[in-house]
Amino acid sequence: MVWLKSLSFMPDAANSRSLTRNKHELFDHVLAAILKSGKEGVFQTEICREFSLDSRDGSRLAGNLEKQSLISREKVLHKGRWTYKLIVKKSPMVDGHKKRVVQITSVEGAPCFSCSYQHSCSSEDEMTQYSPSRCSWIEEWVIASFDKTVANEGGKRLNGDLEISPSG
Repeated sequence: MVWLKSLSFMPDAANSRSLTRNKHELFDHVLAAILKSGKEGVFQTEICREFSLDSRDGSRLAGNLEKQSLISREKVLHKGRWTYKLIVKKSPMVDGHKKRVVQITSVEGAPCFSCSYQHSCSSEDEMTQYSPSRCSWIEEWVIASFDKTVANEGGKRLNGDLEISPSG
């Protein structure tokens, strides 16, 4: 395919194997080639040819990409032979490097992130002293977070009970 030969990391298809020093580089180069193909995808045989891979190595590499949910493989008949069309799945790389905003306000100040017992903490065994259900630091943090939320909403705590002021 014409677009494969125009890739910046691959000046010449004949020496493409010498450009990839290890499996990770090859993996990255093949993924970049599939990404460059866009929604149309590329045939696995074309990838094998351009990167001087035998069909077994090409199949394994495509299988690994598929297992990581980076591509999908569709079995197609191409030039009288069965092969796979490798199509990139919808990913941030394809959509122009869009970043997804992650809200962390619900866990701000949680003691778990700096706890020296984090490696021992487990919710599976609630009888251990390092269980989240028995942790006094988490309990204090939850109460403080709740009090802060109540204060922001106009309510007040009296003897452990919550009294919400009428809005109006």
